[in-house]
Amino acid sequence: MRRRGTAVAQPSFRSRLFGKTRRVADIVSFQFERPRDYDFRAGQWFVITFPGPAEPYVHHFSHSNSPTEPFLEFTTRVRGTEFKNALDALPLGAEVEVEGPYGAFTLGDAPGRVAFLTGGIGITCVRSILRRLADLTGSSTNAATPGETMPRQIVLVYANRSEESIPFQQELAEIETALPALRVVHVLSRPETDRSGYRGHISEDILARELPKPHRWSYYVSGPPSFGQSMRELLLGWGIRPESIKVERFEGYD
Repeated sequence: MRRRGTAVAQPSFRSRLFGKTRRVADIVSFQFERPRDYDFRAGQWFVITFPGPAEPYVHHFSHSNSPTEPFLEFTTRVRGTEFKNALDALPLGAEVEVEGPYGAFTLGDAPGRVAFLTGGIGITCVRSILRRLADLTGSSTNAATPGETMPRQIVLVYANRSEESIPFQQELAEIETALPALRVVHVLSRPETDRSGYRGHISEDILARELPKPHRWSYYVSGPPSFGQSMRELLLGWGIRPESIKVERFEGYD
């Protein structure tokens, strides 16, 4: 599980909640003021702290916003746990502490072909990366940070239950149009009866169809722990080298 104790402590900042956006029925994005000196790379995560009845609530979240956007955002399922109820009840203007950034789920010096294998809420860090690439496409400056290259080809294979449960669905379609290197592939386990496309779960057969010459790709896996484990096992069984696989497990997000 991603905790502050697993990495060198980063600076903390004060921020305020200024917006909430419901993405689908049980998934909400929370937007915060971005502190002046807070810098991060697309795909990283941070820690928020806010007052609780006995002791402060502390939780880690991936950025679902891009560094190109002038705010901070995380996106999470809002379910009936004590923490999620407290988070959902935060009023606009509430002050929080932000600590970060942390994490290495970033593109870095990636080869030309990048495959994102993503399940459910795991889209947040991927949205951060894709939004940044789309915003910087065609820009003559800051197209990449040091040690980072713009992939020549990107495929997002995104698993969800149904079309209604896909967060950022419309925006992903817009990014796909804006980013010529990107192709978005949806895989639905309980699709509407009249929907075309892949059904079931991400499988070797689906990947073989969508990712020609699989050993030439870098693989970025993000989603709940069971999803991350199953995708890593699938890729290793497919003969993909471990160093070509990055996994971001979203423990404690549901």
